[in-house]
Amino acid sequence: MKESLLEISGKFLGGKREAYRRADTGNRGEHLKKFKERMESGEYFQIIFEKAEADGTLSKVEDNVIIRMEPQEINGDVYDLRFKSQKLADPYYVRVVSVEEESSVVWVSHNRARVEMRPGIEEEINSRLKDKKSGMLRVKGKVMRVQSKTVQGESVDTGVWLDLCGVGILGFVYIGDWAQTFTPMLRGEVSYGDVIEVCVKERKVRKQKKNDVVYYACSRKELTDNPWEKKSLTEKYHVGDIVRIKCLSLKEGHWFGEINGLKDIQVFAEYPSKSRNFSIIPGMEYMGKIYYMNTEERSLKARVFQALTLEGYGAADQSKEGQ
Repeated sequence: MKESLLEISGKFLGGKREAYRRADTGNRGEHLKKFKERMESGEYFQIIFEKAEADGTLSKVEDNVIIRMEPQEINGDVYDLRFKSQKLADPYYVRVVSVEEESSVVWVSHNRARVEMRPGIEEEINSRLKDKKSGMLRVKGKVMRVQSKTVQGESVDTGVWLDLCGVGILGFVYIGDWAQTFTPMLRGEVSYGDVIEVCVKERKVRKQKKNDVVYYACSRKELTDNPWEKKSLTEKYHVGDIVRIKCLSLKEGHWFGEINGLKDIQVFAEYPSKSRNFSIIPGMEYMGKIYYMNTEERSLKARVFQALTLEGYGAADQSKEGQ
């Protein structure tokens, strides 16, 4: 491959969002001729459409030439029409599949480009994974969905499924490989359609009753900074500091929070003593004091002593208990 996988995935996933360039000169016949030449040569190009029609067809007008793409030509199946605005916002790497000269309509397909490019990209990924001297294998992927499971009646995020390189190759990032530090949840951090860069680690096969599913285990850890290694951390925060802490998640016996202004490091916090009458609720803020900090152990602990966004909450609880 002349281009790197990162460059190719950037084009298929719209890394630079380069729209089809409008020609400066020439008439409609000349523009149609250029599209016919692209169709015959199999040239790919990137395009951002202007309109999503009632049936989901995407279209764009360039110099009196209408460029159209049918809904099934995005990924092979007709997409849910409720997401037309999302499909319209996405840039696409396409190839010309037909040219109608009488009506001046050019039909393009993103799926055709994906199908044609996928075997070569997958072969390159497998080859790089086998070659231990090839170094880090970096590609871009489009978020398909966040995977969750139910634990003790609560929904817990476990990872993210990706479309690697934008050509239909499945990738999965386990939540533990999302960042250098503990990640309590993925919803809110990432959502459908987001394009992220990952490192491909290994090829895996998930056994199923009908058909086995091949996917690639990926990681973001190697591409993110480790906040524990930043000098600014120990310069800005010390044992004894009073800080604002936002609750992220509750655990039995303790909870995790985020210090205001200190992103990517979760604070281990204790529940208030019985003498302090306020509850801990995810999303709410509290005043606390750092009592332990060790960057080598990657440990930061605090005790909270005041609720900042729940004034009166404890009193409300008391009134309910008395009813």
